[in-house]
Amino acid sequence: MFFRLNARNRKVLQGGLQIEIPLVYSKFAAGGFYQGFDELDISPSDTVKNAAFDWKQAYSPVTVDGLTLIRVDSPEAVVNFLGFQFEQAQTDLADILGTGLWTTTVSNNKAIDGIPAAVDAGSIATTYGGLLRSANTFWNANVTNITPPLSLSTMQTMFGTCTEGGRHPTILVGQQSVWNLYWALSTPGQAFPSQPGGQDEQLAANGFTNLVFNNVPFAVDSHCPASQIFFLNEDYIYLYVNPRADFNMKEFREPVNQDAMTSLILWAGNVVFSNLLRQGKLTGVTS
Repeated sequence: MFFRLNARNRKVLQGGLQIEIPLVYSKFAAGGFYQGFDELDISPSDTVKNAAFDWKQAYSPVTVDGLTLIRVDSPEAVVNFLGFQFEQAQTDLADILGTGLWTTTVSNNKAIDGIPAAVDAGSIATTYGGLLRSANTFWNANVTNITPPLSLSTMQTMFGTCTEGGRHPTILVGQQSVWNLYWALSTPGQAFPSQPGGQDEQLAANGFTNLVFNNVPFAVDSHCPASQIFFLNEDYIYLYVNPRADFNMKEFREPVNQDAMTSLILWAGNVVFSNLLRQGKLTGVTS
C-alpha cells in the first residue's frame, strides 16, 4: 500500500502546525426547483468541517566505521559501497512506512495514522483526524464481521455499500491467507470469463501479485491485519509529505569518540482520509 500511495497519491505540503483538510459533511440546506417570481432561499449553510492530523516522522540510518572505509579505499569502491548502503536504507525506510500504514496509532502514537484506525466505526479509534466519530456519523467507515466462509456475494455487498455513483473502491487489500481464499473461489468457475481473474498492470509490473474483483485489484500486503479484507477508495486517501524530509539524506557526521561516520535518511508526513463512507472492511475472514 505504501508503494501504491507513494506512486499515485502523494501530496507535498510545506509547513503547518498540522496537516489539515476540509471535509464536506452535508449538502446545502437551501436550493431546489422554483418558478417565475418565487422567492429563493439564499441562507448560508455550514457544510464543511476540518480534520487535523499530526506530522509523523521516520528515519533509517547509514553508519560506516573507519576500518570499512580503509578496506574500500578507492573512489569507485567507496561510491559503490555507500550507494548499496543507501539503497538498503531507503528500502528499510519504505518497509517501516509500509508497516506504519497498518498500525492503529493506539499502540504506537508516533507511527502514521494507519489504515485500520481510519477504516473503522469507533471500535479501534473513537476519534480520527481530531473529530469524534460518535458525534460525526459521516466519519464512520463500513465494517462488517462475516460468518465464514468467504463468498463473492459477501464481497459484492461490501463493494456496493462503499459505492456511490461512479465512486467505488479502487483496491482491495488483505494478507496472503485471505487472498488465497478469494483465489480458491475461482476454481469452480474457471471455464467462465468472470471473477476472479486478470491483474492490475502497475502492481504486477512492480512484483505485487494481484487478482481483480469488479475490475479492481485485490493485492496482498503482509502488514495488513489478519482475517480482514479492506475495500479502499484511493481517490480519498492522500500520502502527505514534507519536502524537507521526503527520503532526504542528511550529511555525514563523525562522532568525537568513534572512528565512524553516520548519515540519516528522513521522512515526515502522514496518511490522510477525506471520505470514510466510501471505505470498508470485512472482518472474520477465515477458512
